Amino acid sequence: MNAAAHLRRLENWAAGLWALSAVVSVVAALAGWGVVLGIALLVLVVSDLLLHSGEDPQFPRWLELHEMGAVDRALFREGVALLGWALATRPSPWTVVAAVTAVGIVHGVHVVYRAATAPFARMDRARLVWRGLEVDGRTESPAPLGPPVPSPPPLPVGSQGVLQLDVLVLVGLLVSWASTSPVPVVVMLVGVVVCAAVVAWRVLARIRLVRSLPLPEEDNARLFGALVDHAPEVAVYFSGGRGTTYQLNVWIETIDRLTRPAVIFVRERHHLDELLPTSTPVVVLPRARDVEAFCVPSIRVVLYPTTVIKNNHMIRLPGPRHVFINHGDGDKSVTYSPLHRVFDEIWVAGQAGCDRYLNRGEGIRPDQLHRVGRPQLAHIERLTERPRTSGTVLYAPTWEGNFSGVDYSSVATMGERIVDVLTDPALGLTVLFKAHPATGTRLGAAAAARAAIEARLSAPGTPHRVVGTAPDALYSAFNEADVLVADISSVVADFLASRKPYLVTNPRDTEQAAFHADFPSTAAGALIRPDVEGLAQAIREALGEDRFREHREELATYFLGHPVGDPIAHFVAEVERAVERTPPRLSAAGESAR
Repeated sequence: MNAAAHLRRLENWAAGLWALSAVVSVVAALAGWGVVLGIALLVLVVSDLLLHSGEDPQFPRWLELHEMGAVDRALFREGVALLGWALATRPSPWTVVAAVTAVGIVHGVHVVYRAATAPFARMDRARLVWRGLEVDGRTESPAPLGPPVPSPPPLPVGSQGVLQLDVLVLVGLLVSWASTSPVPVVVMLVGVVVCAAVVAWRVLARIRLVRSLPLPEEDNARLFGALVDHAPEVAVYFSGGRGTTYQLNVWIETIDRLTRPAVIFVRERHHLDELLPTSTPVVVLPRARDVEAFCVPSIRVVLYPTTVIKNNHMIRLPGPRHVFINHGDGDKSVTYSPLHRVFDEIWVAGQAGCDRYLNRGEGIRPDQLHRVGRPQLAHIERLTERPRTSGTVLYAPTWEGNFSGVDYSSVATMGERIVDVLTDPALGLTVLFKAHPATGTRLGAAAAARAAIEARLSAPGTPHRVVGTAPDALYSAFNEADVLVADISSVVADFLASRKPYLVTNPRDTEQAAFHADFPSTAAGALIRPDVEGLAQAIREALGEDRFREHREELATYFLGHPVGDPIAHFVAEVERAVERTPPRLSAAGESAR
């Protein structure tokens, strides 16, 4: 992640704010500046809260590893407050004892809370989560219990929330300083004792509740029995970080139409929150041993929409036929990775997918490849008449990739210039913009350009629009658009299903023949150079003469296969055949390993 991206992260701003206020608080305590110390302590508390409210917990973890964790930061602010109070008020010994006792109680109850609730967390992690499978009359796993001591937003929950009791200490010391009276310290001590008692009571109540519940092993055994009774013959296996669930969502409609009993295995709990409604049972298997235990003997085919490290936990199991179906089918280099050799079969949309593997020398065998079409394109409307001389243009760029070698995005380098041309009133176009969900996660320039484009196209009074984030939003935009402007990605290949004209960006200004050779899906559309010269004319030609129309028909068949009446039914039939060509003895062989 570059410097600009780091600056955008909330926890990094919070860390800088904490460091600055820490220095100010020490100076204020030594100099006897009560008001300044109070403000600095307030900033310390707020910045500490912000550290735990960011989307990425990695930075707080880094602080923990470097002796600057939540407890250390709490002790620091308490120590500074005690120092400033003691130097300014010269308290009596018994008042000092009361203040120090309050600090000790805060940290003591924090330690007890963590020790008492750690088993709850382990049990929650061990108890598997599911949806859509009937287990003892339930079709969904019970909601998690949550922390024993709830905290209202924006306070952190759990042990972090308990640690915030030290705010009482800070307030008591500052009020005592301002009033030159020991009474606020006594009141503060009483308040801390009462709060500690409430925490202890809540923890004891949770212990009694947890002891009354079945053990995770018992619940998991019931879930396993229900899965055995369901007897799935097809499993869809998925893993990924937050924001990647769309890669599974593109398959949900197809999965729900499978004729064989099926189950969806996901490795991370957050996918349940982002998954589209589905009639197929979903089971979360967070640990490798969970995957091994729940790969029931009835499973004969496993479908993989992505290539991630955790796929290994399933692929290593004997028995099922492991099939890579991908979540897109375009010309990016990641679509013909040598990693795909580990799968028994690789399913591609059309002959282009086969050629992509076989011509790259990645060691893929011809017998691994199967052409199955693109069921996700079932609802794409075909071009039935010549486009108008003005109309709607969809600009749907890809993201900048995990590293520069797979960066096909035009957003950072030419995106705003493209929008400048498309929104020129002389063209009379309505512009739709649909960025890849990950755009801007690696490059700050891409994030800035995306934000500028979206702000411009969504401004009040403009006829243009930013396409939403619904799972079917892109394909709905396909149907609405007359012309597509896109980068190298599966978007181009998918748009071929519409037979409508498209233009492809060429951010590195690669020579045309070489560009078409590397990315065959671009051969039936004009290329856009980095300076976007000729873009307006290319749009007019696409809407008018459309000289690439016949070539697009040929390319659509090459990439997507011969047209079929129902692409989803065609894919379902392929799954049926895959199950049939997997001998039952293979699927049963896995039982000996469990």
